[in-house]
Amino acid sequence: LAYLLSLEFLKLAQEQSGKEDPTFYDLKDCFFFGDNTIGKDQDCPRDGLKGVALVDALEKHQRGQCTHFLSWTWGYNVSTVRGALQQWL
Repeated sequence: LAYLLSLEFLKLAQEQSGKEDPTFYDLKDCFFFGDNTIGKDQDCPRDGLKGVALVDALEKHQRGQCTHFLSWTWGYNVSTVRGALQQWL
């Protein structure tokens, strides 16, 4: 949660997508497919193959035990998700 609300994530999303307020659809290809994908050289802790989920690519201090399930649509803009999470806190 803290990482999604961080300026580091916002900057990464903007730089990777080339958009001021990308949707998660916009982030899909630049985050997970292509030459500069996140975690592409890391071993997945679940299947042992190269390439990991975003949560696995985060530094240990940026992640923790999951306590809530968040349902959203990939069509939401980063600002919408961040704003909803900020209000929830």
